[in-house]
Amino acid sequence: MVKAGMQWLEQSRILLQQQISAAWKQLCHMLPLVGKVGAFVWEVLRKYHQDDCFTYAASVSFFLTISIIPLATLFFRLMAMMLGSGAYSQSLYRGILEMYPYVPQGFIQDTIVHSRKIGSIGISWAVLFIGAHWGVNQVDRSLSHIFGLRVKPHHQTRKFNFIRRLGVVMLALLFLVILLSAGFEWSLRRHALFPPSLAITVLPALLGQILVTLILQHLPRRHVRFRHAFLGAFVATSLWWLAKWGFGIYYAHAKDMTWGILYGSLSSLMAALVFLYYSCCIFLLGAEVTAAFYRHETTGSLRLPRTAK
Repeated sequence: MVKAGMQWLEQSRILLQQQISAAWKQLCHMLPLVGKVGAFVWEVLRKYHQDDCFTYAASVSFFLTISIIPLATLFFRLMAMMLGSGAYSQSLYRGILEMYPYVPQGFIQDTIVHSRKIGSIGISWAVLFIGAHWGVNQVDRSLSHIFGLRVKPHHQTRKFNFIRRLGVVMLALLFLVILLSAGFEWSLRRHALFPPSLAITVLPALLGQILVTLILQHLPRRHVRFRHAFLGAFVATSLWWLAKWGFGIYYAHAKDMTWGILYGSLSSLMAALVFLYYSCCIFLLGAEVTAAFYRHETTGSLRLPRTAK
């Protein structure tokens, strides 16, 4: 009887799969654009699974955890050079929390205190850059895997990877600091187009899109077009803000129950680590989108219509 039930379930599964496949083919015949977009999305998701991006996201989040304090220290030190005492204002503090929530209490204050101890450019800056390089190095390895360069390293079109990774760290921090400080100062002007409260909401989303685009364009060991990196960054940034909203609702209801029972006073720290892992998963999905566009352009395989590019 159990065997008959299992056979019925298997037959039902096959029948349902055939019905879904027939319905999808009919829809693709009626709407070719939907078929092409659907095929592209399915290819990205299948490649995401084949590349074991969940495991790579875990390794990236681990090394970024090691590098986050050097990166934050460099960030606040550069902000202090640009804004002076304004780098430690409450408005900027709220903007940073908007960019990356669930930061443990006291982390930013401790980082600010540590950044004030760093003197002029010297050995301490070199040590911080090396510490920040660890996380970026793992991101580079993950992107190499996604672009197929771990198996075929001779296909890479860029050289001097170590120098390029350090350059990405330095230029990304400088670019982020300049844009954030310029937007922050401009929003405080009397005749600004929008108030500081709106700038705190708008700037993080814009900066996230720009920063992820730059990383996806310049960090991979292959030359990536700007539009491909921008589309991958748009997917990653959009999903990140959606994940932030959903995780915020979940954590608000679970922090005093599930998270509090499991982790106690460390619940905020664990929430930050879990959300960092989610963020890495989403970033690698955006990288898969960029890599898919790269493959289509270089191999001449499945292409999206011009309007989708």
